[in-house]
Amino acid sequence: MIRYKALPEDIEERLSQAWEYLRSHRRVVFAYLFGGLARGKHGPMSDVDIAVWLTSSRNAANTKLDLLDNLREILGTDEIDLVILNARENVPLAAEILMACRVVVDKAPFERHKFESLAMRKYFDFQPRELNILEAKVMGHGG
Repeated sequence: MIRYKALPEDIEERLSQAWEYLRSHRRVVFAYLFGGLARGKHGPMSDVDIAVWLTSSRNAANTKLDLLDNLREILGTDEIDLVILNARENVPLAAEILMACRVVVDKAPFERHKFESLAMRKYFDFQPRELNILEAKVMGHGG
């Protein structure tokens, strides 16, 4: 969600430049656009949601800062949420991204498919437990 100002009017053109930048980055293996822009629904309150898989999770924080600095310049906005998918495991977030995303960089299709398959299997294994936990919390608070 927007924090400071609306996205530039030429955001679609800028996104193409961002994908070229990510393709050329030596540590980016694959990347997704997710959220409103991926669904073709963006407006004055939109931001740019990008998820990337790096060659290694080592130094992921530094790589994230480097990517963000360059993406801010290319996209002309600070309204960017960047997720490093292999920095830490977040099963619900990975599934949310995969259910409504556009692949924008794909240097290693086999690796991407492997990630997607494993992430969704973990999500479907995890989902019933998550629902039970949420249900118990609701019931415990008077439902």
